[in-house]
Amino acid sequence: MAEKIKQSELKKKQIVEAALELFFEKGYEGTSIRMIQNKVESPVGLFYYYFESKDAVFEETIKLFFESYEKEMQNVINSSKNKPDEVLTKYINYMDYATQDFRSKYLAKLHWTILSAIREYTLRVMKKYILLILENYVENGVIKIPKENITVTANLIAFGTGGSILYQSKEVYESQKDDIFNKISKVLGTNKF
Repeated sequence: MAEKIKQSELKKKQIVEAALELFFEKGYEGTSIRMIQNKVESPVGLFYYYFESKDAVFEETIKLFFESYEKEMQNVINSSKNKPDEVLTKYINYMDYATQDFRSKYLAKLHWTILSAIREYTLRVMKKYILLILENYVENGVIKIPKENITVTANLIAFGTGGSILYQSKEVYESQKDDIFNKISKVLGTNKF
């Protein structure tokens, strides 16, 4: 029984990995369920055993793609436990680095529909981690923000900073970086972050 479950999980993972490769190459609209299943040499019906739709497998491919990035994001947060007031700066700098690394590896061969989905997912992930950072800041007395305003502040920082990093060239972002950090300081009411 355990072997059968393991084989089933392996087949599902193969489908997700094949889908990721095809989505990156051909885009969402250009990838069919039949193409995915042909790549893993399985019948189309098996796809529906694991996923209810192409949207469902697409969501899984994006999550799979982000696994290593999210591990690094968590490492950035964990590495600053002794200096909680530096976490946000380190996190934003990591996002800049990861974006440039992503561009160098994937941008030339990535379909624009997938790039749009990755940018959207990146902003949602950034919001999640920045919210955690801000909650930690409040808990450690680094900033004083009323509990009901933390989510709004996280949105502002994630979408503003994330948009600057994701939608502008490295050169443009670098020219604005000091101003962005100054604005974040004003929003947080502190120079320590």
